[in-house]
Amino acid sequence: MAARVPYLNLEDLAEGDREIFENLARERGGVVGNIFRTLAHTPNLLRRFLALGGELRNGTELDPKLRELALLTVGRLADAQYEFVHHWNLARRVGVAREKLEALADFEKSPLFSDEERAVMRYAVEATSNVRVTDQTWNALKNFLDTRRLMELVQNVAFYNMVVRVLVPCGVELEPGTTKT
Repeated sequence: MAARVPYLNLEDLAEGDREIFENLARERGGVVGNIFRTLAHTPNLLRRFLALGGELRNGTELDPKLRELALLTVGRLADAQYEFVHHWNLARRVGVAREKLEALADFEKSPLFSDEERAVMRYAVEATSNVRVTDQTWNALKNFLDTRRLMELVQNVAFYNMVVRVLVPCGVELEPGTTKT
């Protein structure tokens, strides 16, 4: 699907909003992702989106490998290729083995995943598909996550469910040359 909302460039932004793209370019090697170029139509909301997303990625105690497995599950279920490819690459950077990533759709049966990883992905499946999460799934998480990390998982999955609900309806496309690593 083609993008339904035009991607904005730095010069499209009001003077007072250009620092958003300048900061993104500085933090991300000169590239402003298409999701941000789409969300820039609402710069006040984009600022808050970036703050929360940055805190969820960089300011939490949840194991980044578990986080990325949960977020890949959200992206896979929503068929959000933008999300899936970007988080595949993030998962690789934090040390998730390619073999695990290739087995995500079969995580319940694959011997590649630990019980903890399965519990996190099961939570992401239930929260994404049903909103309601079974007691069995919740209690499995409580066996290895303290309340802080459990709430960080909840908020990451919730946030990225919002993200895919922006990406898919708006038809946000991968940036040229972006592929799974």
